[in-house]
Amino acid sequence: MIEPTVSIVVNCFNGAQTLRRCLNSILAQTFTDWEIIFWDNMSSDDSAAIAKSYGHKIKYFKSEYTTKLSEARCNALEQCSGEYVAFLDVDDLWYPKKLEIQLDKIKNTDFILCYGGISEVSPSMDFIRHVIPSYEDGNQFKEHLKQFEINMVTPLIKLDVLRKHSITFDSNIVASEEYNLFMRLALLGDFCSVDD
Repeated sequence: MIEPTVSIVVNCFNGAQTLRRCLNSILAQTFTDWEIIFWDNMSSDDSAAIAKSYGHKIKYFKSEYTTKLSEARCNALEQCSGEYVAFLDVDDLWYPKKLEIQLDKIKNTDFILCYGGISEVSPSMDFIRHVIPSYEDGNQFKEHLKQFEINMVTPLIKLDVLRKHSITFDSNIVASEEYNLFMRLALLGDFCSVDD
C-alpha cells in the first residue's frame, strides 16, 4: 500500500456548522497526495454524516467517549501514515497552496517542522488581521520560549521525528498542548517558516 505524503488530522466535536468549509479547503489544495484522519470526539450533531459524505479520502474514526482535545489529537496521530502530519480544526481553513508551498520549503531538508502565517477572520469571514512569522529558519527554541508564533493551523511536521522520540500531545494539558509539543520538538531540531 502506498502511503500518502501528508496525513491531515481533523479533530471534531460538534463542528457541523463549519465542517464543510474546512474539508472543502483541503479538497481545494493544489497538492493532492494526502489523507484526512478525521477524529470524531463523540459529536452529537451532523458532523459524522458530513464527514462520511466525502468518501474514501477521509478515514473516519470515532472516540468511544468525549475526551480533552489533547487526548483526541494523540488518538488521531496514532492513525497517521504520511511522511508529514498537518492539523486543521473544523473552524479553520487553508489557502489552496498551503501544502504545496510548505512542502516545497521542507522537503529534502533537515527541518523537522515548517509553519506559516495566518489570516485571522471573524466567524462571518470578515478579515481581522494577518499574523506573519518573524523568526529566521534554524534553531528557534529561544525565540519561541520568549514569544511563541506558531499557529496550530499551519505546522507541517515530519511524522518520523515524533515517532522516533515518542513525542505526542500531553493529555494532561488542557490548554496549549500544541505549545508543549512544539517546544519539545524545537529542542530536537530546526524549524523553518513561510513568511506569508
